[in-house]
Amino acid sequence: MDNAIVDKATAAIKAADLTPTEHLMLLDFVNEAYEPSLTARVVLDRIRDGDGPVEETLRVLKEDWHELVAIISHPAPLDAPLRDLHASKSLLDAFMTPSRAARLLSMVSDTSDPGRLANALLFTPRILRAFQNGHVQVCLRLAKSWDDLDEDAGQDMLKAGYFMMPTYPEKYEDIVLADRTSFKSHAIDIETEDPKELPLPSPFLLKTHNKFANALHKFYVEERIAEAYYSRTTKRIARAIWLLVPKFIRNFCYQHLLDKTKNEYGKNTHIYFHDFPFNIHAKCNYTRNFNEPTSLRLVERYAPSIPAPLLIDTFSYDSRDWLIYTDLPGRPANGLLHRLSYRERDQLAADLSHAIAQMHKIPNTSPYRFASPSGGPIDDLRFEFGAVGPYNSEADLNKDIAGRDDPVLKPEHIWKSLKEELPSAFSREHESVFTHGALDFNRVLLDGGRLSGIEHWEWAAFMPTYWEYAKAMRAAGYGEEPQEIIRKVWGDEFEMEWEAEARLWEVFPWKG
Repeated sequence: MDNAIVDKATAAIKAADLTPTEHLMLLDFVNEAYEPSLTARVVLDRIRDGDGPVEETLRVLKEDWHELVAIISHPAPLDAPLRDLHASKSLLDAFMTPSRAARLLSMVSDTSDPGRLANALLFTPRILRAFQNGHVQVCLRLAKSWDDLDEDAGQDMLKAGYFMMPTYPEKYEDIVLADRTSFKSHAIDIETEDPKELPLPSPFLLKTHNKFANALHKFYVEERIAEAYYSRTTKRIARAIWLLVPKFIRNFCYQHLLDKTKNEYGKNTHIYFHDFPFNIHAKCNYTRNFNEPTSLRLVERYAPSIPAPLLIDTFSYDSRDWLIYTDLPGRPANGLLHRLSYRERDQLAADLSHAIAQMHKIPNTSPYRFASPSGGPIDDLRFEFGAVGPYNSEADLNKDIAGRDDPVLKPEHIWKSLKEELPSAFSREHESVFTHGALDFNRVLLDGGRLSGIEHWEWAAFMPTYWEYAKAMRAAGYGEEPQEIIRKVWGDEFEMEWEAEARLWEVFPWKG
């Protein structure tokens, strides 16, 4: 491999003003090729011969690459993908090398029974669709990686093991198998009595599919990124129009969509969450009290700058309460914190501080200091039986935090020990403020390194000012990045309260 030409091509791609996904796809075009120097030469030749800006030239190359890898998604007849392969032969030769490209053309045009069997795998319709579109891959279990695999390995084997797995990043939609279980990753074995006349699937063709699938799936990710999120104003207008539809018709629509899903997964399946069209979600209430709709209404009315979902509707299904709400842009921060620069971490802490300050402005109109958003019992995983209160006394709340009715442990002994060891943690009263109650980084969304959403408000309540900090620190566990950001938001104002909560965590490790 000519490293100099590969380095020159990758540098040219990186220097171009493209999106991160476009950079990734074009860099993979070079680096994932069988001989990267050949694809690097294609990139440099296209740039040299292009009439317009480099970015335009590279985007044309990207689309040509898309057309080539999309061949694996073509259904029968067999000669249709062959015509496309010949039309894209220069790119195919560069990516696979001319000898491998010729072998591929020969194998997929082989109409003999052994030839067809070497190019055959039987799947259920959904797996087949995902496999054809690059969302699922099949690889030999004996291979540590495709690059280490002998493409002619296993030609005389009577039995071979395979892994079926999703393609990443951004896993494709939930795939249901014939037995109505969800596809994740599966190991399969295939046997034959005669590897000459009844051959196993060709490792060469599986490797080719793998390389094409990785590229094709990234084009799918690019399409998902390009899907525009409706503005908050647009969502409010659409909601207002939808709510003009009579309630019984709206309920029928919701129930029909959930019935379809239930039939797909099996009649006895319990559904707790479902994606509706137009970036709308349906979620089943699993708390004792149905507080989330009230929480979302309060946030929208009194703290509209907080990026929370917009409540659309509520309804009943399978004897459960459900809510319908809008989607939010971004991905859970928990899997992204390690990528953030120090500046981005500071910005996230500032964004969270602003959101929490807005929460604290939401008025408590109930007669109780500590209560649910509607003024009733508080739902929280921290409490043994799911809902406690409401309270006017913080001391009474503290007793339930320590498990007032725990059948095994003695809460009075726990409190006595805590007060002796950490007396200052309980020497002051705290104001009552509106809290999210479960502000961990799986519920915090990021888009472009900035806070883009806060999800799942079912545990929201009017609680003491330290509560949000203690719950966030508990959810952070021992993670350095989340703890660092949480401490930037709150500083050391509630360190003693957190130390007390950490002691309770040791006593009640199963509580949220």
